[in-house]
Amino acid sequence: MAEKFIRIRGARQNNLKNIDLMVPRNSFVVITGVSGSGKSSLAFDTLFAEGQRRYLEALSTYARQTAGRLNAPLVDEIEGLSPAIAIEQKGLPNNPRSTVATLTEISDYLRLIFARLGTVYCPTCNVPVRGWTVREIVADLLASFPAKSRLLVLAPLGEVPEKELPNLLRKLRRDGFGRVRAYGSVYVLDPLPSLPRRTSHALQIVIDRLVLDDEKQRRLIDSLELAFKTAPGTAAVATPEGFEKSYSESARCASCGFTGPELTPGLFSFQHPAGMCSECRGLGFVGEDVPEVSSRSSKKTEGDLEEETGPAPPDPSDQPQCRACRGTRLNDSARSVRLGGLSIDRVLAMTPPGAAEWLEGLEFEQSRREILNRPKKEMLSRLHNLVELGLPYLTLERSSNTLSGGEAQRVRLAHQVGANLSGVLYVLDEPSVGLHPRDHRRLLGLLMRLRDAGNSLVTVEHDRETILRADHVIDMGPGAGTEGGEVMFSGPPERIGECPASLTGLYISGKKRIEIPQCRKRGSDFFRLTGASGHNLKSICADFPYGLLTCVTGVSGSGKSTLVLDTLYRALARMIYKVETHPAPFAALENAQRVQKVILVDQSPIGRTPRSIPATYTGVFELIRQLFSRAPEARARGYSPARFSFNARGGRCEHCRGEGLQRIEMYFLPDIYVTCPVCGGSRYNRDTLDITYKGCSIASVLDMTVYEAAAFFANFRLIRSKLDGLIGVGMGYIRLGQPATTLSGGEAQRVKLAAELSRRGQGKALYILDEPTTGLHFEDISKLLLVLRKLVDQENTVIVIEHHMDVIKSADYVLDLGPEGGEGGGRIVAAGTPEEVARSTVSHTAPYLREALGIKS
Repeated sequence: MAEKFIRIRGARQNNLKNIDLMVPRNSFVVITGVSGSGKSSLAFDTLFAEGQRRYLEALSTYARQTAGRLNAPLVDEIEGLSPAIAIEQKGLPNNPRSTVATLTEISDYLRLIFARLGTVYCPTCNVPVRGWTVREIVADLLASFPAKSRLLVLAPLGEVPEKELPNLLRKLRRDGFGRVRAYGSVYVLDPLPSLPRRTSHALQIVIDRLVLDDEKQRRLIDSLELAFKTAPGTAAVATPEGFEKSYSESARCASCGFTGPELTPGLFSFQHPAGMCSECRGLGFVGEDVPEVSSRSSKKTEGDLEEETGPAPPDPSDQPQCRACRGTRLNDSARSVRLGGLSIDRVLAMTPPGAAEWLEGLEFEQSRREILNRPKKEMLSRLHNLVELGLPYLTLERSSNTLSGGEAQRVRLAHQVGANLSGVLYVLDEPSVGLHPRDHRRLLGLLMRLRDAGNSLVTVEHDRETILRADHVIDMGPGAGTEGGEVMFSGPPERIGECPASLTGLYISGKKRIEIPQCRKRGSDFFRLTGASGHNLKSICADFPYGLLTCVTGVSGSGKSTLVLDTLYRALARMIYKVETHPAPFAALENAQRVQKVILVDQSPIGRTPRSIPATYTGVFELIRQLFSRAPEARARGYSPARFSFNARGGRCEHCRGEGLQRIEMYFLPDIYVTCPVCGGSRYNRDTLDITYKGCSIASVLDMTVYEAAAFFANFRLIRSKLDGLIGVGMGYIRLGQPATTLSGGEAQRVKLAAELSRRGQGKALYILDEPTTGLHFEDISKLLLVLRKLVDQENTVIVIEHHMDVIKSADYVLDLGPEGGEGGGRIVAAGTPEEVARSTVSHTAPYLREALGIKS
């Protein structure tokens, strides 16, 4: 009998407190709780990690030797575990050749149908070019001309030089040919004709003159075969009225000689030599990476010299478009093939709804329809999944390294749903991130379909509606870090409100809530961005008030990021810092002189390797290293602060080069990191670890949570102020030395915000935040709002891109874009206080905002 539950006994991974748990199989299970309470430790570090480890253990001995041995999670026993797939928010591989179409396998099926069903067109003459058999030509002639039509069967010889013409005509007469055709007229060869004087002549041999009739098909076939033999590979048919039709055995244009490529799936891939543009090598752009403006100081200390390795991948939006392929990534041969009137690059430039409409419109005869059916079904399934997941605005050619964490996760999910797997454990990390409430319900419907197909879904989530729609809810808590790791509630969602120990239950039941501000600040001065027309923006004019908390809202793909990040931020950065950025097109930026500093706090990683940690990013590690260098034993040995950096030679473990981990390439799976066997993950060599402060080594300090470190360094004002910044944004549970690769996009964003809050000289700055509620519990959002309000009270301006209604209802000013996503968006549909926007009749945000504000419709 199949197991009905996944039984977990004695889970102790990270901060989990030796928990025992029954997780129902073939159900939609939500794990919730405050940030740092142990949700990811249970879902990813225990359930998924053990599923991945068991999968690798089932491989051959050679494969296990190649992959290495994964460390088992700290758990006594897990029973009933299925093969597991993790779909996380972490960004996709930074490969500019990876696109939405390649990730979902839509491009694979698209290349197949273009190779099997596409028609080559001459790029010069714009006529179809294909290879014909004699039988196909006969069938085409019978279909193209009425019965009893008089036809000339011709063998084109191409351009013949004037001086060679007499000898050629005499040879044709000796070979038994009686007529030639030139300039639309027929000339007999006995006697030799006198043609108009030219430097060359376009000459055709008249092979036969006949009347089109079913009874004369054999004669027509023989004449065409002779034409192909006489003028190698080409033939033509003309009427006495002058109409002419050319045929070729190969895909060759009879007019200009263009030869079409061999149609193979590789021809339509920008990652294959046959299809990629030779100028840009399939990237679609040329040139060097343009560095983005950073809010961090460019100064590096001696210990930071090797903090990052490898250049960041170029952002296509900042690169000059390749002139040869015009950004399509494909060469002329690939773009010369059309299907349904479009080349493959034009199909890839479509959004999912547009591509689905094009697919549905393809019509073929029965035999060719059978070739199309299976790829068409698979593509439509994935395209519809992308729409259901709230991504109808993404073009199929969109590079994966330009997707947000939430978008990347939903693209992966669209692929997994299209794979039609059953009996799998899916572990998801907040799939609702970046989704407008309107789109969220479609996501839930798709997740239910995945469950109904016989799969188990374990989702880390904070969204109220997702929790209420789950089959089973597990609430972790009661606090974060060492104060968390316990199961506060496990059961059906309708009963969580009855659990007094569950903080989530208090918010779900309404016993606790984020209150609506009793009075809102009113803006008296605005700066204005006019003529914004990047991507789908419709040349809009947007006003932003100084000194207020502004929320930019709208359905997914309505143009929020284009307006705020691609246009406003880059324009201000260019104006203030005099750096070379490339804003999206706009007309003018007016009355912006009061902005003295612009700070972008987005969800991009704080580092790309385990070498990057919160302590180095916030600057607190430099202060801690200075403190250790002043220890008596360190001074006796002559150790400088650089000695205590794991990024510099001398103090670090050279086996792992200070990373504490070793990367293992898995080839068929994502790369994994295992603990360094020499230093045990401490990052340092023995001599460095001998130096202690209050009995703790530098490695022990890095292993502390922010809460623990704040107590440990309570007497050091500068260190404590930076740590308090992290605690203020709800990040007290993370460890100072936690690798950046383990931080979610929302966590990375809050680390950046904490780093900015710890800086001196607040005031007259513009802070731009991109969905800061990512990964936040209701209680954490309440803390975040206090931080944002503090920034505003210090005479700063805060602009937040957000979907969460608790943040939107707490804002001073709301700018709502829409009404739809993609081409249906790009307009400002409402602006004003939350109450004013809630009264809009065209805004998709308004109904949900009315509900959050308690306004009756």
